[in-house]
Amino acid sequence: MTDLLLNIAAISRRTGVAPDTLRKWESRYGALRPSRTAGGQRRYDEADVQRVEWLRDRIAEGWRIGEAARMLDAESSALDDPVALRDTLIAAIRGVDLGSITATLDQTFAVLPLERALNDVVTPALHWIGEAWHRGEISIAQEHAISAKVRAHLTSLMADARADVRGLAVLACGPGEFHDLGLLMLAVALRADCWRVEYLGADTPADTAIEFAEKIGATILCFSAARDASLEALRVSLVTPTSRSNVPIVIGGGASTPELARELGATHVSGDLGAAVTRLRRLARA
Repeated sequence: MTDLLLNIAAISRRTGVAPDTLRKWESRYGALRPSRTAGGQRRYDEADVQRVEWLRDRIAEGWRIGEAARMLDAESSALDDPVALRDTLIAAIRGVDLGSITATLDQTFAVLPLERALNDVVTPALHWIGEAWHRGEISIAQEHAISAKVRAHLTSLMADARADVRGLAVLACGPGEFHDLGLLMLAVALRADCWRVEYLGADTPADTAIEFAEKIGATILCFSAARDASLEALRVSLVTPTSRSNVPIVIGGGASTPELARELGATHVSGDLGAAVTRLRRLARA
């Protein structure tokens, strides 16, 4: 199916950028690449819309139009390619180019479906950050600054209003666990799947999370543990009689295992976010 072609008035309405500005961006910077009708009238496609939206957002952040247009031109062939976006994001992280990190994240979430943005771009970039930190290629301060930018983007996506038709999910990192970006990505994916999500964040005592989940009538309670020490603390918490839960418990994170989940009478999820959301949807219907 071919893209719907737009005239300049339509692309202006879509993007909020005035027609005169669009003409200047096209003539001076080559930011738009319209086709022509038999009568010579310009027609714009979805790629042009994406380019205009990207430039509009960079200018709102304080970029000069010439600088933004040069960066866009350098990356135009990869505007919606997840592999190229991933590599661009990792390159920006490696160079501690905070402006490019923000721009690439904005571009990623603007042009890709949410699941592909998270699975194919953000998750590999976060894995690279962890490995680079272990290799000593980036400092703790750099890792924190970069993670904060990713967290800000994910948190803004959590505010996207959707109908609450799936259920109510409570999400928490286990005791002593401060690596919460993977759990935050799951929260965003569940929100997009029309769940109501209550996100408790890092280092949450299991008994208080259970009490909270039961008090608000949660459908599921998800714990994340990325480190072995956090997983053991979570296991100890959940085997105590005072931590018995009437809410189905889900365990995930890099350190979690199906065996431990079975030991605790919980459900294990890992890996692909789409598969995790599907598993939780089935659990909610059980």
